[in-house]
Amino acid sequence: MKSPETPKESSLIFLPKYCPPKSPPTSYTTTTTNTTKMSDQIEKVLTTAAPAPLPQFSQAVKYNGMVYCSGNIGILPDKPGMVQAEGTVKDRTRQALKNLTAVLEASGSSLHNVVKVNVYITQMSDFATMNEAYDEFFTFDPKPARTCVAVYQLPLGTDVEIECTAFLNKPSQKL
Repeated sequence: MKSPETPKESSLIFLPKYCPPKSPPTSYTTTTTNTTKMSDQIEKVLTTAAPAPLPQFSQAVKYNGMVYCSGNIGILPDKPGMVQAEGTVKDRTRQALKNLTAVLEASGSSLHNVVKVNVYITQMSDFATMNEAYDEFFTFDPKPARTCVAVYQLPLGTDVEIECTAFLNKPSQKL
């Protein structure tokens, strides 16, 4: 009887050693100042000129000369209870962009510094109407890069949400 062949070295499979993931931080320090540090490099942005964020996210964070703004919907910041702007998608787009402008300014940036915008709408048939309001805010060139995506649903039943990324003003820069 012939003995079974041993596998050739080239046919063996070597699996990498399992390394468990690192534990996430257990807590963050939060204060009532305009920006707070979540780590040595990331700063949280918070302003009362825009709607307060839910506990799960920040209005924006600053990192390495950039500001990353969370999605904004057409909520009126001066009304209690997350009241949306009445009217059309155009009205809520305007309000979302006003909210974004307030967050950008609180972070030390502006609409002129925006490099990327993501727009989410629930009806692609609202694309042209949303663009009318959008064009009222981005009147300069070059305009930021932008993506617009139709989604099934947005928070609080709204029809538009806008987020952006911008660079921070230089100390002598005023826009």
